[in-house]
Amino acid sequence: MNVRSAERGTLRDMTAYRVMESSYTAGSPRITFDLSSNELAHPPLPTVLAGVQECLPRLGRYPDPTARELTEEIAGHLCLSPDEVAVGPGSAGALQQVLLALCGEGDEVVYAWPGFDAYPLLVAVSGATSVRVPLTESGDHDLDEIRARVGARTRVVILCSPHNPTGSVIDQGKLHGFLRSLPDRVIAVVDEAYVEFERGGDPPGVPTVLRENGNAVILRTFSKAYGLAGLRVGYAAGPRQVMATVRKTAIPFGVTRLAERAAILSLRSPAQLRDRMAAVITARAELTAGLRELGLPVLPSRGNFVWLPLTSAAESFARTAAMAGVKVRAFPGHGVRITVGEAEAHRILLTALGHRDRGN
Repeated sequence: MNVRSAERGTLRDMTAYRVMESSYTAGSPRITFDLSSNELAHPPLPTVLAGVQECLPRLGRYPDPTARELTEEIAGHLCLSPDEVAVGPGSAGALQQVLLALCGEGDEVVYAWPGFDAYPLLVAVSGATSVRVPLTESGDHDLDEIRARVGARTRVVILCSPHNPTGSVIDQGKLHGFLRSLPDRVIAVVDEAYVEFERGGDPPGVPTVLRENGNAVILRTFSKAYGLAGLRVGYAAGPRQVMATVRKTAIPFGVTRLAERAAILSLRSPAQLRDRMAAVITARAELTAGLRELGLPVLPSRGNFVWLPLTSAAESFARTAAMAGVKVRAFPGHGVRITVGEAEAHRILLTALGHRDRGN
């Protein structure tokens, strides 16, 4: 048997997620600060750290395969029914479940590009084909062009707001107009992995996009604002019949007991989260100001990162940062994304960039 011929066609030109980092860090000294993955530069919320200890003696036991307590907690937070929620290992895991539930061979998934670099792989895993639509020069979704690319084979449209990697936010009026224009058979997945940074917290209530549109699914994660990236827990929320199918595609026991407990405690700590978001937003403003003082182009961001549309200079910029011990994320031909991190990381990065600009 030809093993390669057994591989699904949509996967043949794909590589595993970030299996090979870009060469811009080659030859650099040891990386001291990693500002490439949009991780939070803070530990989990204090109540979470204190509360997860009780789960440790039970690590030898399987978690609840339905994550019932977390599902009910999320549903209560969103003022939805539990059958309108499906949990998964991070929002990427939840997105994979959605795509496996809705897509197959011959289908298409439309999304803006550059975007979250797991999108192409997750689409390919579902058997569908990616249709990438370039962002506008201002780093926004080109909703008119995305709508024009929706065809007979389109099953899902992914919209990311705040957008990764540019930090732009889709205007709510334009978003709802776009969603109303989609055919009934097309589901819009709104990736809100960074929404807490936009809103300064995570206020409860039904997301407007779900309340006003019957063809929408939202994705959220505890990896970013809540600082639980290492535990892998997120969720999708949307129409009951869609979520019922999404739950069928979940990996058994995909959300651990520790992750479930940490996520529940996170949702119950709104004041601590607001304080954390205020600190990140302040640091984002300071980093943006420092980059602009060096004459660098920085787009306004509503995430925990900033975007520099450097096009062909992206990898050179990233190499300069890496030589100073700071890893950033280069999107060759497009730009550079820098995670908001520790004050010392920002200082080292800005100093290195300043020396480069002076030719030292």
